[in-house]
Amino acid sequence: MLVSTNGLDPVLLPILPIVGCPFVPKFSRSPPKVSKRLVVGGWFIAYSEKEMANLKERARANDRRRIVVVVVPPVEELDLVGPMQVFGAANRLSGRKVYSLEIATNRKELEVEGEGGMLSFLAQCRLKDVKGTIDSVLLVCGVATRLVRDPALSQWLTKIAPTIRRLGGVCVSSFLLAEAGVLNGKRATTHWKFGKELTKRYPQVKVEWEPIWVRDGNIFTSAGISAGIDLALAWVEEDCGSALAHEIARELVLFLRRPAGQQQLSVSLAKQASEIKGIQELQVWIADHLEKNLSVQVLAERVAMSVRNFERVFTRETGCTPARYVAQMRVEAARRHLEDTDKSIDQIARNCGFLSADLMRRAFIRSVGTTPARYRSRLPLPNSQCP
Repeated sequence: MLVSTNGLDPVLLPILPIVGCPFVPKFSRSPPKVSKRLVVGGWFIAYSEKEMANLKERARANDRRRIVVVVVPPVEELDLVGPMQVFGAANRLSGRKVYSLEIATNRKELEVEGEGGMLSFLAQCRLKDVKGTIDSVLLVCGVATRLVRDPALSQWLTKIAPTIRRLGGVCVSSFLLAEAGVLNGKRATTHWKFGKELTKRYPQVKVEWEPIWVRDGNIFTSAGISAGIDLALAWVEEDCGSALAHEIARELVLFLRRPAGQQQLSVSLAKQASEIKGIQELQVWIADHLEKNLSVQVLAERVAMSVRNFERVFTRETGCTPARYVAQMRVEAARRHLEDTDKSIDQIARNCGFLSADLMRRAFIRSVGTTPARYRSRLPLPNSQCP
């Protein structure tokens, strides 16, 4: 039956066209004696209080973003728990249920084993039983299950990909997305240890090794472990704005909320493999004094070595020269300033130890591939409200 919505309570507008008046209404040409009535196209549609409460609850549920986390056990525990924690925090900190979350497994058993053997989880349903409208899907597996051949899973991913707003894969789940064919011709990333293998197995995928997460259309892939948290924060930022994403990052005690272009292995982490305590302590001191004069002479004196011996030892222990290491550390610091502050380019250059904004610009282009100004312009605008 076609009805107009003249005079209809706005909260019901999203629901009536979808559920088609889920309760059996009482129609009358005169107002019935009920606790709640609505005028629709000249008709009085009568509802009990319970019916109205249920209808409004459906309207609120319709506003939630349903995220189905598809797991292929055994899973890397943090790949699953990290993003779920982010979405749960978004619900709590925003004061309303922004996300409706559910875990579905491709197995017959609902128990989801953790790859470490210490934890197990319980899925809410099997993949074949997932019905209804889905906003986003996040795929999680483990190192051992990245090579699983599951035709039903591949078919489901292929079918669902063009119908949802986002399809994401955490860590080596990119292998399963590639197996399903949804990454063909698309840019993607994975854990840095498996980038070469992904490239070899699926040459039609444009594998990018360095970024912590990559978006191509509505397909998202992330690097390993903690990068799943960064990907989930990016989804929250897209949905609810950077203010809420930053608040979640602070609550999770994250040192830095990393953008997509951030390298998987930061300079400060990748170069901390030295076994010489003096070099380790020097690296910490450099990070805390980037604005100072960090010439090779100064650094050599700091560890009580000759310049020649210091350069040789430092390069051997870290894999790069002292000058290059300092420059890369300063660029990393500049990126954080660009992302988290509104300081001018000149101020950031001074704070990070560059002698001029032009020198910072040149170092930034060598390391990041773009200028500081362009890098900042691509950052998302702040938005504190979920729509």
